[in-house]
Amino acid sequence: MVFSYSKKQVHTTCYIFMIYIFISFILAVPVSAKEFQVGVSPLVLDLGTLERGEKVVGSFFIVTSSSDEIVVKLKSLPINFDYFKKSANSDIVNLASEEDSSGWVYFPNNPYVLKSTNVSLNTKGGTISDWKKVNFVLEVPDDAQPCYHAFRIAPTPYISKDSGSSVSIVALVAITVKFKVDGVCVVSGNVLDIMQGSSGNNVILDVYFQNTGTATFSSYSPDIAISYENGTLVDAGHSAYVSVLPGEIGILSASFNPEKIPPGNYIVNSTVLYNINSSSKQVMLSIETPKIIPKAEVSHLDIPKGNNIFLIILIIILVVAYLIYRKGDRNARKV
Repeated sequence: MVFSYSKKQVHTTCYIFMIYIFISFILAVPVSAKEFQVGVSPLVLDLGTLERGEKVVGSFFIVTSSSDEIVVKLKSLPINFDYFKKSANSDIVNLASEEDSSGWVYFPNNPYVLKSTNVSLNTKGGTISDWKKVNFVLEVPDDAQPCYHAFRIAPTPYISKDSGSSVSIVALVAITVKFKVDGVCVVSGNVLDIMQGSSGNNVILDVYFQNTGTATFSSYSPDIAISYENGTLVDAGHSAYVSVLPGEIGILSASFNPEKIPPGNYIVNSTVLYNINSSSKQVMLSIETPKIIPKAEVSHLDIPKGNNIFLIILIIILVVAYLIYRKGDRNARKV
């Protein structure tokens, strides 16, 4: 069989083949990806003991091994209380407050620009060629709780200009800033009572827990047990976390299936955990059948009869006025 191709078809085939070769070559060449390593030093900054109303300037370093210009935006965030539960803070954990101190800090310049410099910074991990000293201001309120506090400073880096290749920025680890507000810190609490709460479906038990200290903390009851008077366990539940300010009373609630707990007298035990401490209480409680809370009915606004008469008269006046207007308009057209 003889195949014949025109000159135009040959040129088209060659053109398509060249495009295919070019695309294959591009896909085969590895993409030049650039990874920017950005970090902070130190990871933990201790500002020591501060007075109420005191304003102090703190500093840390943002470092990078890249010569490219990088923009870093800073944000202060609350810290998880688990930080104080680490072994390094075992001596101060019972003197720490969960009061949010992240709102006490501000940054004079934000964001910060990291530019290539010829000055090296010597750290424990080695020499860093590009770095930026970052200052922040911490202003302790006059009513700050006299305990240990901590917050995080989270840096977010950006590329300030096109680097000419794909960019991958390694996420930064937040720096932790801790300090102590001078004064006597007391972390203490007490379970006052356990009562049945109101509910439409389930049996609700409310544990009333008072913060008797000077530090804010989160309280939680992992074990609210209901037993018969002979000690046989009927059911157990737990509450959610509740933040309690000094001197205030928090209500820790747990929900139970009413089918498991018929009305009667029971022994209720509750243990509340706060900070690294705990408080327990046992009460005799008469549990009743949950009362169904009626839905609020939509009330219809009753208009007084006098207003109804006024409304009817107003409608009649409007209708008459409209008819007079239509009649006058027709007469005008006839003229």
